[in-house]
Amino acid sequence: MRLQCASLFPRLAALIISTAAVCSGQDSTSQERVPQKSQPDPLVVTQPQPMLRSTTRLVIVDVVATDKEGNFIPDLRQEDFVVIEDGKPQKVSDFSVHRPTSSAQATAALPHNVVGNNPPANGNSCLNVILLDAINTDFSNHAYAQDMLIKYLDAGPAIQPTAVFALDGKLRMLHDFTTDPKALRDVLAHFVPQGPTHIPDVYSAASPFTRRGSFQVTGHGRQVTFQSFNYLAKALAGYPGRKNLLWVSEGFPLNLFPDALMGEQIVTTEDYSPLVEKIADNLMDAQVALYPIDAAGVGKDDRFSARTAMESMAERTGGKTFYNRNDIDTGVRTSMNDGASYYTLEYYPANKEWNRKFRNIEVKLDRPGAKLRYRQGYYALGPNNATVDDAAVSTDFSRAMDLDAPSATGVRFLAQVQTLEGKGTSKITVAFAIDPHTIQFQLGNDDLEHAAVNCVVWAYPGKGDPIRSEGGSTAALKKDVYLELLKSRLPCQRSVELKPGHYKLRLGVMDRTSNLMGSTTFEIAVP
Repeated sequence: MRLQCASLFPRLAALIISTAAVCSGQDSTSQERVPQKSQPDPLVVTQPQPMLRSTTRLVIVDVVATDKEGNFIPDLRQEDFVVIEDGKPQKVSDFSVHRPTSSAQATAALPHNVVGNNPPANGNSCLNVILLDAINTDFSNHAYAQDMLIKYLDAGPAIQPTAVFALDGKLRMLHDFTTDPKALRDVLAHFVPQGPTHIPDVYSAASPFTRRGSFQVTGHGRQVTFQSFNYLAKALAGYPGRKNLLWVSEGFPLNLFPDALMGEQIVTTEDYSPLVEKIADNLMDAQVALYPIDAAGVGKDDRFSARTAMESMAERTGGKTFYNRNDIDTGVRTSMNDGASYYTLEYYPANKEWNRKFRNIEVKLDRPGAKLRYRQGYYALGPNNATVDDAAVSTDFSRAMDLDAPSATGVRFLAQVQTLEGKGTSKITVAFAIDPHTIQFQLGNDDLEHAAVNCVVWAYPGKGDPIRSEGGSTAALKKDVYLELLKSRLPCQRSVELKPGHYKLRLGVMDRTSNLMGSTTFEIAVP
């Protein structure tokens, strides 16, 4: 066995000695077996959720089935459904029904200096994300929508785990997933948008609409919206099960119908429909259903283009659109209820040719009056033929390390934070214990299982830029050692020296093979 853990010996062994993942106090060139645990592991508080690593693609289709009155149909069985891909029936390999449960799942408490990034328990239902869009919404309509959300949460509704984000120049997480409506209500009550940062001049600022009611946005506004949806899709992909994205906005700033522009006697056309489809495809791949809720309510403006884009995205992802209504709080409640009960159908495609082309999915149900909503398809990307953009991966990881970014869960870990006081500064050591089921190991020509991860600590002071500590670990394991590791955790360690004060530590891990990421936040007071 060869394991390189970046200054791991012997200090990490002293910090997480009981984890005994693959590193003992021995030299990293040791070929010996992994030492057995001699006592319970204080870091492994909950059993890690296994993640499937497969050489073939599993397609997951969440289906919301409702009757003529819009109520969920609860008594359907696997044989009632027929799944068709590009006109050919598929064999359903797994079937399940999901309904919200009132009983909260108990979560084991972590030690005071240990933090993890396991996704929140969602009972047997789904996760909800509320996105309050200030960049694509008139100020007065945004304020009205915000008040309606506060009104809804003031009533103390019973909710599934829900997070709140804001889009106002960039994507900001206002509150991570919680089932406490008061906590969400408080962050919304104190949220003040930064205002539109993409207005090019005073004339555009005077009115965000043309005479048709469409948005007066620039390329920057479109880019911010696109990047935010793309990042949300990637961040939510690590959370298991269905996610409902409740997008409170006046509309998407893209026109599905090509616009003709005249300039210097040259006519050009702008067609943004491929961009809308790309965003919808990213959401579908992450099991995210989009529920756009019109923030403008009933009005005189014809916002056909913006509304059409929202409806197209909702339909492609299996969601539903709410517009021309002033009761935004009802739209939020209805969206949450609509997506909370659903069926999941899983199948391995009969077509094993991974040609990157879009494949259409159709689900049929022999039940008169039933209406089905589900994702419309996927791109035929095999397990090993996805295109990797190194610059985009680096950007995404940097974005994941922002304080206002959601906790990424593609790679799951626990981290123990310890402080060694010194003169004028203190040394903060973070010992990561990474769930090996979330790391992609590759069998090399040397018959060893190889893996490589980056472990990162960003320490945010009250003001100023973060203080960073970044490094990596690599592993090359014999089969028996690899199998033993799967019962434990992969260690990695980073240290940073900090002056006295209060800091927020952003902790991150990236699998350099799969480019999956994990991140979370830990607050610490340095004496």
